[in-house]
Amino acid sequence: MAEFSAYLEALKRPFQKVCRLRFLNWDGSTAFSVDNDSKNPHSKAFIAEGSLSVNLQNGVRRTASVTLDGVDQVFAYQVNSLWFGQEIALDEGLVLPSGEPYYLQQGVFLLQEPTESVEPAKRTITYKLVDKWANLDGTLWGYLDGTYQGLLGANIFQQINALLRTEKGNGRLVDPVAPVYTEYYNGKTQELADGTMANLVDAPYTLTVNPESGTYAAVILGFTEMLNAWVGYDAAGRLRIDASQDDISDESKPVCYEFSMGQAELCSLSYTDKPAEVYNDYIVVGDTLENGTQPVGRSSVIDPVSDVNVNLIGIKTKFEMKSGVATVTQCGDLAVWNVKRSAALKKNVAATCSQIFHIQENELVTIVRTDKPGNPIERHLVMGFSRPLASNGAMTISAVSVNDLPNSAGY
Repeated sequence: MAEFSAYLEALKRPFQKVCRLRFLNWDGSTAFSVDNDSKNPHSKAFIAEGSLSVNLQNGVRRTASVTLDGVDQVFAYQVNSLWFGQEIALDEGLVLPSGEPYYLQQGVFLLQEPTESVEPAKRTITYKLVDKWANLDGTLWGYLDGTYQGLLGANIFQQINALLRTEKGNGRLVDPVAPVYTEYYNGKTQELADGTMANLVDAPYTLTVNPESGTYAAVILGFTEMLNAWVGYDAAGRLRIDASQDDISDESKPVCYEFSMGQAELCSLSYTDKPAEVYNDYIVVGDTLENGTQPVGRSSVIDPVSDVNVNLIGIKTKFEMKSGVATVTQCGDLAVWNVKRSAALKKNVAATCSQIFHIQENELVTIVRTDKPGNPIERHLVMGFSRPLASNGAMTISAVSVNDLPNSAGY
């Protein structure tokens, strides 16, 4: 905590950025690293070029590119050098006032499309890096070798655990790192088509994914759709499943950074309104069930604080047929999530600022608007960000105003 506090203080004044790549062993430990530390034997290969981009979405969230000096061929893409499936961790940070570097992990990546550039005076290797989801969706690995059939009534998280612990054929697991699961669904139930009550974390129907184009990612997405959940890899390289329903309490999430107009860290703000993309009423219809009925869920923005509520601008409806949805609870949760996100699209916020390394997607930042009467504090949910790996250059944060994530009524 003392180091983190020192890091936060260092952000408020000019600092020396540090950046490194850690090449990982199969068990996740570090084999060796490349950074801008002159004491590191591999430091001569480090070139501070490239960028990191993060977006909150189901699936691939993190991508990066980096350039290394390839003169000594240490980083050639080949077996016994950098091998197929090689994982690389990216860390960024700064030098503390004590003189010690302070790093924060930004993701665990896989090599995709390495490119070697040869010129008379230099040879460089550029890596396109993509997060571990590419190991599940068929981009680098992940196609099924047969039909996958889930278990009706079995715990969804346990079925995902079993899938990730499948042996790949070379003695390695699909993902040996234990996932992180939300506790939001614990103790919650829903009514099935036959009228019985079941735990929300138990599969309400049999998930089937065919091998023709089916992937491990498709299986995981199929399970998370049963919960209407967020799924993706976090900065530590762990698969996370978070409740989209929990986004209703965005404004109560912890704040990862507080900006104020006039501070050196904040460079500029840009607000974009998109009224054509706003819907304040969502209807979701699920699959036809064996008894001939179809589950339906509907959600409308009735929050008087929201300026897109139906009583103010009228009803603007979006209708969606959703396969793989079999209960009224699922339809209702999906309708609430969709209408909330659609209403939030009305105002996107882009902030450019100095590089800040602990900001993460789906967290809050605040901005004290000293340019407005009363100095109001605006709360924004981070949807993504990008920044250069080099020391110079600002980062850009994409967010939505929490005030525009309205409470909605589901029925």
